Amino acid sequence: MSDKNPTRRRILLGASTLVGLAGCTSLGADEATTPETETTQQKASDTASPTETVSQTATEEDVPGYIEDHWHGRLFVEIDGDIVDFAQPKYYLDNIEDERPETVYFHFHDSAHGPNEWSNEKQVVTFERALNLLPGIEYTRRDGDHVVGYEGTTYDGADDGTDVSVHRGTERIDPTTYEVENGDDFWVSVRTAEGSTAGSDRSGQLVVDVNNRRLNEGGETFRRVDTDQFEFRDDGERYRWYNTGEPVTVAEALGALPNVEYRQDSAGDHVFDYGTGGDLGGTYHDAADATEILVRQRATPVDPTTYELQDGDVVWVYVHTDNAPNNN
Repeated sequence: MSDKNPTRRRILLGASTLVGLAGCTSLGADEATTPETETTQQKASDTASPTETVSQTATEEDVPGYIEDHWHGRLFVEIDGDIVDFAQPKYYLDNIEDERPETVYFHFHDSAHGPNEWSNEKQVVTFERALNLLPGIEYTRRDGDHVVGYEGTTYDGADDGTDVSVHRGTERIDPTTYEVENGDDFWVSVRTAEGSTAGSDRSGQLVVDVNNRRLNEGGETFRRVDTDQFEFRDDGERYRWYNTGEPVTVAEALGALPNVEYRQDSAGDHVFDYGTGGDLGGTYHDAADATEILVRQRATPVDPTTYELQDGDVVWVYVHTDNAPNNN
């Protein structure tokens, strides 16, 4: 998705204006998973006071994250299979900036393109600092292990039975050195022995985003799924699926959703049909220009036609095209 060379970091990547859906196209393949490494980038300076902004003499070409162009990406924080809901007022900049002005460096908005879309402006920050700017969330690295705090509970990757991983896209990163860039998709996953489930039913979460809009936002749509093996229940869990009996593939799960069909073309590229009326409806081809379709089990790309859902899986399907209406 990005490299960390200085030349690229001087280029501002402002969000482009989207126009009416006229065809759907591809931004490229997923990166291969790589071992966790520390970047050679120096940690961004945090010496300025929270209310200080970029120097008045700075130009857009010189300063990534300049106030006139916000940076955006997506952040998933998952605790034992439950995804933190960032579409809550306590995470919105407008509600917390007066008390915590430094949150302008990493925050969420009520008017964001999607429920997991973060925003950055005024200063480039490490991902460690970004996480620590969010209310109720803490991050540190201790003896090489990730330590995450959420709503007063601490999860230490060094503890037996606790696994904590941090990815940008499919790449493991060190949040203490990695600096946030425009378009970054982050996934912080915490899994504990206490959070493991057992029994004949498999369950997990399925998140489907089409042009930055979350399907099943209210929960009712997915509950219309009616199959013998795969369903969503009226249990207050909007994105939680249940699979009884023989496991189903991701493609079969997607095919059970109202107005949705997933398939692959002759070359094996993703094709996603969304059969609703309105701006988002249409057929999206990953092989075409300017369209991106990601299908991942957490941070790992999977083939929906062969990957069978396992207990605890969190599947994210991201479909986006630049040839689409402006979602502001």
